[in-house]
Order: sequence, then C-alpha cells, then structure tokens
Amino acid sequence: MTNHRKHSRLPLPMTVEVCVEDQAPVISKTRDMSDGGVFLEENKNLVLQMGVKLTIKVIENMQGEEPPAIPATVVRVTEDGFAVQFDLD
Repeated sequence: MTNHRKHSRLPLPMTVEVCVEDQAPVISKTRDMSDGGVFLEENKNLVLQMGVKLTIKVIENMQGEEPPAIPATVVRVTEDGFAVQFDLD
C-alpha cells in the first residue's frame, strides 16, 4: 500500500479533550500525531463524521497552564477511530 501522507506520523499516546459545537467535551486518547494532524482512538462518547470541525486540547502535563485549543477537521473515520487534520493557517 502506498503512503500518500505529507507528514510522517509518530506514535504519541496522549489524553486530549475534544470539543465539538453543540456537544459536551469528550476525553479521548491519541494514537499518533504528525505536523498535519492526529489520530483519535475510538470512543463510544465521541461520534464524528468526515468534515466535522472540532478543537483539541492536550490535558496532561501542562504544568498548570491552560492548553491551547487546536482547531481541526475530521478527514477520515475508521472502525478504530478518527483522523483529524489541523486547521492551522
């Protein structure tokens, strides 16, 4: 299978808060991350579709600082989770 990714992915399990408009924030885990996005592991409380806009906040090891809300868009949905692309301009 050919890899068409622009950025290499690195395994990076972290706890994050996922916020989608009109939904309560959901705690999720990342599986891997790249410069362009992150893969969120499947979570029964997180229902997403391609094209959904959301924000992600890393909630572990922030040493008391408020984590930034990173805007992203769901670009792929699989049985085991969601690939999101960062919306950084």
